[in-house]
Amino acid sequence: MDVRYDLGDDHRLVGTLCPDMKLTLERPDPDVVTAVTRSADLLRAGRGLLLDLVDRAEVHAAAAGWTGRVNTVTARTDRVDVDASLIRPDGCVACALPTGAVPRRHQLVRALSTWIGQPA
Repeated sequence: MDVRYDLGDDHRLVGTLCPDMKLTLERPDPDVVTAVTRSADLLRAGRGLLLDLVDRAEVHAAAAGWTGRVNTVTARTDRVDVDASLIRPDGCVACALPTGAVPRRHQLVRALSTWIGQPA
């Protein structure tokens, strides 16, 4: 659990397994029984997960080309060190947007292309 892979990003979460966070979904999926879930539950689909913790339009726009392979979820949690994170299907955090940072669309698009494939 304490392994950290060098994925070329210095955010402390990148390259580690996604912590199992309690989440309150902003727009619950009809397939989800409750609006409160855990990050591990969202990874069960075996798809990439873009977890947006502050509902940033830029994050959703950057991931638009990958909607067939990545679940984009807006949720609230008590974590304060990240605004959004891209989590690979194996649970490894591939990209993290630090709290309050200016969204770097190219960083997210590069991570999506690298770990999920080219956009549809």
